[in-house]
Amino acid sequence: MWRVAIYAHEIAGHVGGRRLERQIAGLTAQVARQPGWRHAATYVDQSPDGVSPGPGLARLLADAPRHFDLVVVDGYARLSANRHELAAILDRLRWAGVGVVELRPSRARRLAKLAANLALADLVGEAAR
Repeated sequence: MWRVAIYAHEIAGHVGGRRLERQIAGLTAQVARQPGWRHAATYVDQSPDGVSPGPGLARLLADAPRHFDLVVVDGYARLSANRHELAAILDRLRWAGVGVVELRPSRARRLAKLAANLALADLVGEAAR
């Protein structure tokens, strides 16, 4: 059984304040659907600038690997927008024996919406001819 931590991050005061809640709910639902995964912890940050790591990430790094074996995020940029800092975070987790999995619950919705829009455009194009 894999002990799984969720990490969610959003810019404080970002338009659509419920985005953080949706991010957590989407990741929690995906973790629950995975056989052999058990949700062990959730870490959350809201940073004013969207760049600086917050206390949630600091706690996540301190707790690894005692409390979890795997971290799930909705995109690696949630861990850090700075690629050098992201590489350091991923290395630190890897050395602790903790894996990181990118789950993007919104990607499937965007793909379905794109496919629907393309199909609609085809129908409109056919009707116009």
